[in-house]
Amino acid sequence: MKGVHFAPLFYFCRIQSCYNFSMFFRFLGVSLFLCLSICSYAQLSNHTPALDFDAVEEVVLGQTPNNELIVNSRLFDFDSSLLTPWIEEITHLRTYGVDFSKSKGADGLYRYTESKRVNDFINFCKEKNLKVVWTLNLSSFTLDQEMDFVQSLIDRGLDISAFEYGGEFYLRKYVFGDMNAKGVLEKIRMDGDNRDYLDLLDMWLPPMMEKYPPGEYEHVLVAASVTGAENKTNKYRKEFNRKVFEYAKSNPSLREKVSFSYHIYAGAKPDRYSKDEELVLTPDKVDWSFLNDKPEWGRWVVTESGYYITDFSQSQLELAKQFYIDQSARLEELGGMMGIHVLINNSNRPNALALYDLGGITSVGRMVQEWLSGAENIQNSNSNNSQIGGDTASDSSQNVKYDQENQPPNTGKASDGPVLVEIYPEYHGFLQWIHFSHTLKFSNGKSYKRSYWFSSPDFSITDIGKSMSYFKKVLKSK
Repeated sequence: MKGVHFAPLFYFCRIQSCYNFSMFFRFLGVSLFLCLSICSYAQLSNHTPALDFDAVEEVVLGQTPNNELIVNSRLFDFDSSLLTPWIEEITHLRTYGVDFSKSKGADGLYRYTESKRVNDFINFCKEKNLKVVWTLNLSSFTLDQEMDFVQSLIDRGLDISAFEYGGEFYLRKYVFGDMNAKGVLEKIRMDGDNRDYLDLLDMWLPPMMEKYPPGEYEHVLVAASVTGAENKTNKYRKEFNRKVFEYAKSNPSLREKVSFSYHIYAGAKPDRYSKDEELVLTPDKVDWSFLNDKPEWGRWVVTESGYYITDFSQSQLELAKQFYIDQSARLEELGGMMGIHVLINNSNRPNALALYDLGGITSVGRMVQEWLSGAENIQNSNSNNSQIGGDTASDSSQNVKYDQENQPPNTGKASDGPVLVEIYPEYHGFLQWIHFSHTLKFSNGKSYKRSYWFSSPDFSITDIGKSMSYFKKVLKSK
């Protein structure tokens, strides 16, 4: 789907009845505008300040902010038998109750994780004296269901120290309300007059803070990392953050009583991502200035961050280490809590982020362990030094690319072409998000829906005629 042209598609959606001659001149003008915009974008992206890793490492000296470190875990695949040797410097695990390994039920909702995994998690946390950052699922479960479940965990001895209110609601799959995407159960928008996330907070915060008072428990509101070149995604994320920060500052019951979370990834963008909403950047392109945008009295609680290595070589592991060092140094200055993604990869496929897999601690895990303990040499605990592919263990990744690895058995040919679902309505012309849905039908009678998003500047100005002809056929088929 590369080579998509947004402004031309916008015109096709609205002026299909125009004469070809008139369309040509309109299209010519838009194409010229795109050329100029691409040049501007290229200049902007070349002026992102580089990171001074050496200076940062001298500040950190192997320590994490406030001697606290969160590692993101997934309750539905938790297995304490794999966590050996344990990285003693880990102080917190972040997790949630929903079981994303299973599809939504007939009612369109997810279910809680099975009791066996829950019991293992509770026992391990108690044994290692770990605190837990619990991410509340504001969509799949009712307030009463989630509060009852959380209290049952606390009653059984789980030391929950913080509550994070929801997940990555700033992603485009929530903007579009794409029910085929993992985790999405409703449309959540924060642009213009929309305040859907704040409406959820209005419902959840008062009873939660009454039962689990600030001071005894930390209450963490979701925000987004905003880094890289200026584009539609970052524009929306800035608006999302601004509303969340203003909401907290203007509410007396929240002011100086809540914290804020973000997720960020760097390194080599995984091949399976045709469009990664976590904005995977090389370290020199990461702009950390967004850390200063929060209210001065709130702290950052990093519930996910990761560095995608391309292989398990010493040089790649050192780059990952430098990324974590740089981030933790900035959080040290701001009084935030560092976090890393992800704890366990329990599949046979190599994983660029996991600290543990089926063989115990990984090269990445040993790198983190030695960084935190002040050791100098990173020992390669993986026998396989090959390229990493397949599963990247990112809960936030989108299945926007239908790849052979995840193809269902007994597949046939896709019989339905792409269907235009929505053009993001508030922004017209150059800065747009465009959403396609593609239904794949197979010879075994099953069908699967895949979603595709495109946004500025994800286009080229080559092969214009072919792209225009293609979208004209798509629109005529609707």
